[in-house]
Order: sequence, then structure tokens, then C-alpha cells
Amino acid sequence: MSKSDLNLLIVEDEPNTRYLLTQIFTMRGLTVRSAEEGFAALHMIRSATPDILLSDLNMPGMSGFELLSVVRRLYPRIHVIATSGAYSGSSVPQGIAADGFHEKASGMATLLELIDVGALFGHTSFYSLRTPTPLWIGLESRMPFESNHVLLNCPACLRPFRQTVEEINAEIRETSCRYCGGKVDYAIALAVQPLTSTTKPQPARTEPQPDIIEPPLEARDPMLISSQPRPASTPYAHRTRNALRA
Repeated sequence: MSKSDLNLLIVEDEPNTRYLLTQIFTMRGLTVRSAEEGFAALHMIRSATPDILLSDLNMPGMSGFELLSVVRRLYPRIHVIATSGAYSGSSVPQGIAADGFHEKASGMATLLELIDVGALFGHTSFYSLRTPTPLWIGLESRMPFESNHVLLNCPACLRPFRQTVEEINAEIRETSCRYCGGKVDYAIALAVQPLTSTTKPQPARTEPQPDIIEPPLEARDPMLISSQPRPASTPYAHRTRNALRA
């Protein structure tokens, strides 16, 4: 498939990044559309299915985690590229329903290569051929006295059910549908913080120590008191002792 026939959908909540990517790939001959979050992207996909979907992961509304999970189920032939500053390297993070991954701020060269791969294979998704996709869902709002829970939709019988969550993290979990007993893999779409450069450890603060005053030699060793020479008697001291005896 030539680049002039390639339709690219960019999903990015940061306006400057979204505009820049749109301009770059438009100049390279692609037909480009853009959306600022997952719900808007789904609306565009329904109107015209793109060949390649380039999506950020951390976004308000419907996150990229959720969007890619939905796209993989409803539109499995879309070639998906995930991008984020919260993961490092070029491998697709575990559980992310994408065919390729681009680490933000790592340069445009790798991203251009990923787009070229998508243009080469067209409507081909590698991810759908190698592993099932977990459901990426958000925590439901709750009252202070309630436990954390999520609302899951069973992929087998399509019935929704609530699942209590003990630990809040982004690990892939497994449960069974309450109605049909089918296996349901899911993960909580938490906001992942971007990676930052490792800072040098700061030296621990130490409180100023008070000056230690050494006690006199006599106080440290009482036996030295008797060995010290006594001062010679003065006439004034002799007269003072006589006056005290009187």
C-alpha cells in the first residue's frame, strides 16, 4: 500500500504534539486525522476506519489503554502503534493491545520506521495473531464506606458484572464471569507517570553536633588527685588558717 493511500489516525491529548505529528505525516503524503481522546477517536473510526492508529496511552476521558482494547476487539485489522513517556524501550509493554511501541522523546526516527511498517503491511495486525487482549477499564466512583470495584463486560456472554478490587495497580488480572463462568482478563487503566532521568542522590542532612568538652584529668581518674603536687603555702594562707583556729 502506497503512502498516498494510507489513512492515519493520531490520538493525542497534548495540542502541540498532536499538531506537530499531523503536520509531519501530512507532509510525508499520508491522509491524517487527529483526536484528543479515546471517545472522539472511536467516533472517527466509526465514520472511516483508518489503516494505522497512533495513540497515546495516558489521556483524559477514555485512555489509550481502554481505546486500544476496544479497537482490538471491534476493529482487529487496524495496525496499532502505542506511544507513551511512561515506558522505555521499543518493545510493546505487557498487556498493551498494539503492534508497535514508540517511546516519547526518543526521536522521530523510530516512529517513522513504525509508520513505514504499517504502510508496508496495510490492514494487518500482528497483535491479534499472537495473544488475547485484556480488558482495560477504570475504577468506578464509590462512597467512602464502599470498597473499590470495577464494572466488567464478559466477552463470552456480554453481560456486565461488578468485580471488587483489593489492590490498586495496573497488573493484568483474571476472574470468572458470574453468569456463564467464562474467563475474563482485565487490568485497571491507571495514570502512569512518565519516566524521568535518575537524579543523583542527595547527601543525608546531618545535624550539627555540640562541642564535646573534655572533663579535667582529675575527674577522669581520681587516683591522679593524690599524685598532683600541692601548691606551696603562702603567708596569707597561713594567717587565714590561724584565724580560723582561734
